[in-house]
This record gives sequence, C-alpha cells and structure tokens, in this order.
Amino acid sequence: MAKVQVAVKFDPQTLKAYSRNEATMHLVFESVDSLKQYWCECEIAMKSPLSLAGDRELDAGRTRVGIVRPNESKSKQVKIYTRPINFPDSYKVNITTYVYDDDGTIAERLEQTENIVCEG
Repeated sequence: MAKVQVAVKFDPQTLKAYSRNEATMHLVFESVDSLKQYWCECEIAMKSPLSLAGDRELDAGRTRVGIVRPNESKSKQVKIYTRPINFPDSYKVNITTYVYDDDGTIAERLEQTENIVCEG
C-alpha cells in the first residue's frame, strides 16, 4: 500500500497552441500512514516544447517537497513553460516521487505520467 499519495493539477488546465505559455503544476503529497513521517522529493521530466525554464529548454529537474507528517498533506508548485513551436496535442509530464523514511532509505518510489493538453 502506498505510504504517500501524489495528486497533480495544472493551472490553467489547457495551453494555447503556437504561442508561449506558462502553467503551474500543483503537486499535493498526502501521507496515508498514521504513524510515520516521510521526506519527499520529485524528479520531473518532459520533452520539448515543454520546459522547466522560461528562457531555454530544460527537460528535467528535481524539487524537494520536505517532510510530510502522519495523516497530513503538503503541496509544491512547479512552473512549466512552452516554446512558441507547440502544436495542438497532449504532452506528457513524467513525475517520479521518492519517499524516504526515518533512516534516510527509500521507502517507496512512485512513478506517474500526467498529460497537459495544448489546444489550437
């Protein structure tokens, strides 16, 4: 059973084609363990025309979330940018979450793929 659940939401939910865009990816980490606390961090990967930097192509990055206490949640925001060469399509964002326990060992590794839609 998962010790931490990760929910992802994009704001705005869709991007505009053929123009520069900026969106915020909201990550919500919720502990379902009533006894332990966990340290969480994420690796985020995407392909062009999506980028983690507004001025250049950056297709991978890492964000530290911090300590998620028992039965609590913590959120983190990550900016996503597009180049002006984006076409109407559904673009994948790969998120790998590492959940560390009190010993500093990986208690769980969660992989998920989210899609953000680009409309013309």
